Amino acid sequence: MRKKEETKKLYDLWLQKTSEKEREILNKMSSEEIEDSFYKDLEFGTGGMRGKMGYGTNRMNVHTITRATAGFGKWIKENYDDPSVSIAFDTRNNSFDFAVTCAKVLSALDVKVFLFSEPTATPILSYAVRNLKCSGGIIITASHNPPIYNGYKVYTSDGTQAVPRYAEEIIERIENEKFFDEYKEKEENISLVFNSVIENYMKDIYSEIEPIIDGKFEKERIVYSPLHGVGFKPVNKILKKIGFEVYNVLEQIIPDGNFPSVSYPNPEDKKAFDFGIKYSEMNDIPIVLATDPDSDRLGVTIRKNGEYIHLSGNQTGVIMANYLLEKFKKKDLLTNSHFIVKTIVSTPMIYKVAEKYNVKVYDTLTGFKYIGERIEKSETEGTGEYLFGFEESIGYLFGKHARDKDAIISSALLGIIYRDLKTKGKDLLDYLNDLYNEFGFYKEDLMNFVFEGIEGSRKIQSIMQMVKNNPLKNIFEMKLVKLIDYNAGIDDLPKSNVIELLFENDNKIIVRPSGTEPKIKFYLLANGENEDRVTGVLERMKIYVKEIIENEE
Repeated sequence: MRKKEETKKLYDLWLQKTSEKEREILNKMSSEEIEDSFYKDLEFGTGGMRGKMGYGTNRMNVHTITRATAGFGKWIKENYDDPSVSIAFDTRNNSFDFAVTCAKVLSALDVKVFLFSEPTATPILSYAVRNLKCSGGIIITASHNPPIYNGYKVYTSDGTQAVPRYAEEIIERIENEKFFDEYKEKEENISLVFNSVIENYMKDIYSEIEPIIDGKFEKERIVYSPLHGVGFKPVNKILKKIGFEVYNVLEQIIPDGNFPSVSYPNPEDKKAFDFGIKYSEMNDIPIVLATDPDSDRLGVTIRKNGEYIHLSGNQTGVIMANYLLEKFKKKDLLTNSHFIVKTIVSTPMIYKVAEKYNVKVYDTLTGFKYIGERIEKSETEGTGEYLFGFEESIGYLFGKHARDKDAIISSALLGIIYRDLKTKGKDLLDYLNDLYNEFGFYKEDLMNFVFEGIEGSRKIQSIMQMVKNNPLKNIFEMKLVKLIDYNAGIDDLPKSNVIELLFENDNKIIVRPSGTEPKIKFYLLANGENEDRVTGVLERMKIYVKEIIENEE
């Protein structure tokens, strides 16, 4: 964090260097806005660089994009003899302009650029990096964040988001760059990505899905919304390919960075399904799917006895994992070398599921880049066969075509599961309850607290310290087994600002600052013999969290 004098100097520099239009906006800023816009640089977190759009070093704009891309481009050039980068963008406001800025900077540095010509899904960018054999990739997206946000994610040559050992080197290069250096575009270094790349992607995900489709099937109906994002074309294409009649939510299929039909384009949020539920009711279709604006996250709502129930990422992840294990075993495709990957904040129920099939589960830090890294490690070292990965924030990946979460193939997988269960007189909730009856009841919750600006950063640090110094000692008769500080380095995981309170019977409270937003997150993971017991455990956890927050405020 910068001192006030440093912040003022930077603000004055921007007044000197920016355009007349930008200066007009900068001159209207209040002292509080100036401080928040310049007190630090945007940081690379779990999802790359993400922040509010506006002017200043702590905002997403062409100048912060230029600086970041110059640093990334120079890192690429240092590590590859014939450097190339694939660039994609989502439907958010300014995403196209930011992508073009990236292309100009990289081309000026003599890095070959493959630029997508239309808004594209994050998993397709990951695939394109691999398919085009690029040195790296960039996608302009803020995923499921509110309209005022945008973001910048970088990928290494394996199609994985840059993990810490690479991100640290990239950040070091970025910090040596200036915000207002000029780069003259070299058109000969820029090519548009051919449609064949997307066609290859669609063929490859179908080849992943095809083995688990059982023979002939009747055409089934499904409701789908891309929430004004990029998912409309690819999700419709794969669902129709596997025999679905798709009822698209017309109010939400038009790409629009203002996301006019939702307050928050996040398919984790039940409110994002309001329009989809209307289509469900009008057409008597008991399942609604929705993908976020860059189509890497998938949400699902099910109608059961007249009530709409929203499945969590943990519930959907367990359903998908068990179904795949079941199906692979039935078709003699499952081996002892298969494995599943999840993040540390995702449900421990998956251990029980995997144990039944003699399949290993690997844990990673939060962020799908770590799952991608684990997949790549197994491929390069020949240490196992990746089957499925998921995170609690509705991110899943079946197949090895990409190294990032993929809501497109996940839509197809969930559709197949839904259709298969329907032929047996069941739905997704019945299937989930069968798993609870077999493995015990598991339930999770997430408590988010937003603290913006300099004071907010201080509060988040203080809360982390309070949890460390004053952990909850017991939940009913279950004692605290240990406090795990991931900053100390746990197993072979990178150090991370995460604290875990582990209680008996594998009940947990995990605390971490968000890597992409000014908030602190409390993950509550409970399990027990029945729902009432688990609900009581979660309530006790929530009381502790509220006490911690109230003490800080």
